[in-house]
Amino acid sequence: MLEKGKGKINEIVDNNTIYYNGKYRYYPTITDLMGILDEIISSNSTTDYIRITPFYINQQLEMSIEFEEFMFYIECREWFDDKVQEKHIIECLNVPDTPRTLNDLSLGGILYPLCKHNDVLAYQKALKKYKESLNELLPKMMEIAKLEMGLKEEHFPFGYFCFEIHSE
Repeated sequence: MLEKGKGKINEIVDNNTIYYNGKYRYYPTITDLMGILDEIISSNSTTDYIRITPFYINQQLEMSIEFEEFMFYIECREWFDDKVQEKHIIECLNVPDTPRTLNDLSLGGILYPLCKHNDVLAYQKALKKYKESLNELLPKMMEIAKLEMGLKEEHFPFGYFCFEIHSE
């Protein structure tokens, strides 16, 4: 059984990703993710962290691909400054066990933001920036999926993006 978190945001995530009395996890589509992010933004609260990992599934090919380099990870801390923020982003960008790396520091700032505990406005702003960035990220991920999975046009109707969401 999956353990449910405490707090408004954890409850939102759990209500949208866990089902059958906590036995199974649901991976939201892009449409579902947008609704979940809106719900989190309107909750006017923060949580220790949220991690959102995108992946693409193609049912016809029975294949999937995870995009760890485009993972969104927002963490709330008691304190940080610009140097700590930059070090955090660089550490998140330089993960040695991912097959693809992202070397874009400005995009890293969107995907790996830090905020202070209870700074609701900064938290909401980071989530909104991530939401907006998906308009640019999804086509990039689709190009990677086409290349790495060998997708052809006839495969497209059988594929979709999903997101694994964790919060604490």
